[in-house]
Amino acid sequence: MPPPNPQRRDHLADAAIAVLAEQGSRGLTHRAVDTVAAVPAGTTSRYFRTRDALLNGVIERITHRLGERVDAYTVRPISPADLEEALVAVLTTMLTDGRHDPLALFELHLESTRNPRLRHMLSDALRGRADLLVRQCRAAGIEISQDDAMLLEMSVLGILFTALTTGVPESPGESIRTAVRALLVRHQGLTAT
Repeated sequence: MPPPNPQRRDHLADAAIAVLAEQGSRGLTHRAVDTVAAVPAGTTSRYFRTRDALLNGVIERITHRLGERVDAYTVRPISPADLEEALVAVLTTMLTDGRHDPLALFELHLESTRNPRLRHMLSDALRGRADLLVRQCRAAGIEISQDDAMLLEMSVLGILFTALTTGVPESPGESIRTAVRALLVRHQGLTAT
């Protein structure tokens, strides 16, 4: 049997994200992922032996894509003004580049209330995304704390959750900008607008 293919693993994780977003947590099965991914039956279970492994794969894939988005918007060295634009753009992109990632993430958050292992994976992913925010701010010469980065991450998740589930705000970009600006004002002396 050939070794697992990283591209196929990513394809399966993407299909799992789509299943979570469209069918919810209860719909996430190896068979459902095989169907959405259009692969032979049993392929998903070969790459992700257990449901926890599949959930972890989803978290890793979402976190990786967020990291790619941040990297794509950040040019080193970056000015503090460019940092604000980059953070707003990448955090807004979570909503405008498709609804699957945030919807899947929120499904996972809800399931984690009943699954301690999943809660641990999500906590690690949240800390990882906050670390990414800290590194991006440092690249612009702005030192923010891990707590501040976590607060920004949680604020944006709340904005996205509310926008996706209620439609308010209709355009979350300005709410996200307000959250980013509030963080940066504290650390670089910008005038709040």
